[in-house]
Amino acid sequence: MKHGRTEDTTSVCQECGATVYREHLDSGIARYEDGRLLCSHCVAELEAKHDSEGGANAFEPIEFEDDAPASGTAVQEAMSQSRIHAATKQTMGMAGAWDETKFRRPLHPDMGGATRCRVFHCKLSEGALDFMINQINEWLDSNEQIVVKFMTSVIGPFEGKHTEQNLIVTVFY
Repeated sequence: MKHGRTEDTTSVCQECGATVYREHLDSGIARYEDGRLLCSHCVAELEAKHDSEGGANAFEPIEFEDDAPASGTAVQEAMSQSRIHAATKQTMGMAGAWDETKFRRPLHPDMGGATRCRVFHCKLSEGALDFMINQINEWLDSNEQIVVKFMTSVIGPFEGKHTEQNLIVTVFY
């Protein structure tokens, strides 16, 4: 009975004796931990215990190069700000909200590969297509340093108030 295996399709949890099916192992809800087979319930208990104790491999905050705050109140302000922000019209690059100053990687207009991308989308109607074309052209006109390297387009559902088919254009520059 190697690793608690009783036959090809079932095994036995070495913690509580419950049956562990091959599908449980394949899907990851049951697994071997430190050489012992654990059922889904024992795995959940182990993970809960590990999370409550912090464990030796507890997650630590990720530090970024630009995270070094100055001094005084800037330290408290920097520590309280999250690196993850909600997606809003301004952060999603809607008309007039695109801000190139937040990107650190320099553009390479003379090189072959793309450095960045921007996504535009619109509903499948003549007015919406005209608006998107105007939006892309205004963006390119206002950013003369941008050289378009590659573009893709696809039609697919876009989630919103109602799920509707949209034309989605990705511009790599």
